Amino acid sequence: MKYFIENLIGVVSITILVLNTLILSCLLIPLGLIKFLIPITNLKVLFTKFIISIGELWIFTNKIWVKALHKPRWQIVGKENIKSNGWTIATSNHQSFADIFLLQDITNMKMPMLKFFMKYVLIYVPIIGLSWWALDMPFLKRYTKKQLEKNPKLAGKDIREMKRALKHYSLYPVTVFSFAEGTRFTSKKHQNQNSPFENLLKPKEGGLATALSLVNKIDALIDFTIQFDSKKRSFWDYLCGRMNSAKIIIKEIKIPKKFLNEDLLNNQSLRSEFKEWVNSLWIEKDLLFGGKNLNYD
Repeated sequence: MKYFIENLIGVVSITILVLNTLILSCLLIPLGLIKFLIPITNLKVLFTKFIISIGELWIFTNKIWVKALHKPRWQIVGKENIKSNGWTIATSNHQSFADIFLLQDITNMKMPMLKFFMKYVLIYVPIIGLSWWALDMPFLKRYTKKQLEKNPKLAGKDIREMKRALKHYSLYPVTVFSFAEGTRFTSKKHQNQNSPFENLLKPKEGGLATALSLVNKIDALIDFTIQFDSKKRSFWDYLCGRMNSAKIIIKEIKIPKKFLNEDLLNNQSLRSEFKEWVNSLWIEKDLLFGGKNLNYD
């Protein structure tokens, strides 16, 4: 009976989520296109703020049905470290696709809307891709070594395109978000990486370094550590309410001044130091799990 009720909750959840997304996308996409065509900066900023308010409404609506159907029990430590204004960069360990919904839930209207780094191919996802584009989510387009060898002119093009895409972030407060691990945690990935951490994958500094290099107003890092109680971590498990209990630890970390440098991406010595610094944050993060081993598939 419990299994039937959980799956019924999942069906209701996905139905509401899809309807909420479709309805608000009908506003987001046209407004995004108008904003793209407007040549006047002040008007662009005005449209951007209005579009973000629609995005916040989407998140708020999701919070309502999650609270009603899932009855979440979030234990949040460090709420005071959520910055209500200004330019920040944020990161977190990555346990599930549901992490995004959880992070949006606890930061909704409490700090500038999270701008998640996304793979460029996701812009082609019907409706959702254009909605993310309208919300100014940063899309990363990386070139492989093979592509660069075949066409050397592509070298540095990804950074130039990202710099152009993030240029307007200086016009209004933002929170640029990067999952430093780059992928969701599983026991298999953990083993294949030979990760030195008990409950985390190895962090990659690329996304964080990109944001710090290209958004010069960032001066602080907000670090989220997510610990779901359930070992069932699929998106369907989330929709069914099986992931309704979690502990979230929030820390504000001062970024050393030497890393607030637009040359961070190109200066190999500085980049190596930054990589070591991010790794040290992950050592501290791993200790927050208190010896609890969270291995799961």
